[in-house]
Amino acid sequence: MRNNLRGVIAAIAFLSLSAVALYSADAKANTATCIGLYSETDGGFISYQLAGKTDWVVVKLGDVLPLSATIRIKVDRDWLELRPTGNPNVAFELDGSESGDVVKKVSEIVGGKPRAVVFPKGSAAKPDAKYKDKLVVVKYLGRQIYMTADGDSKDIKYGDVLDSKGKVKIIAINNTIDLMNASGAVTTVIGPLNFTVDQVLGNKNLYKFLNVQK
Repeated sequence: MRNNLRGVIAAIAFLSLSAVALYSADAKANTATCIGLYSETDGGFISYQLAGKTDWVVVKLGDVLPLSATIRIKVDRDWLELRPTGNPNVAFELDGSESGDVVKKVSEIVGGKPRAVVFPKGSAAKPDAKYKDKLVVVKYLGRQIYMTADGDSKDIKYGDVLDSKGKVKIIAINNTIDLMNASGAVTTVIGPLNFTVDQVLGNKNLYKFLNVQK
């Protein structure tokens, strides 16, 4: 009898843990995380509205939004990037428009064509050889410009791979960029600042330069 009781208790505990795991996975599947954001706040904010609510709330980097929420972009030069929560390997972008406000549900955004993203799979003991002398963008706030050794430039986006010979310009104060190296370590840089990718790889102690190991 006692063994049977123990078996029942163990089964209940297993089912309970399974239910929690399934609930957590389902919760992640029904949300998206903001991993990139540029907003000219003097012209308007990128905001979201929860289903059944009337208030619009300013979107912040790292916000986890339900798929039922609605995103609004009021300025044509603004944009944000989202990824399904729990899946770092795809990204979706929503841009502002010159013709007026852009309003879309989160489910519509992440239901579009994804951009594939790959991150280093290395460790401190065994760095990922594919990313030697490279950094990958994990997240960013504000407009960041990447300049290649050839003189080309582009707006930085989530998942971009930055070569050691390139340079980065963080335009505005308190804007940030998180960069992952071949070992999987993440460095956060706070602007305004101009720096080379090689300086981050060399762990140079720059002004307003933070090294955050994760």
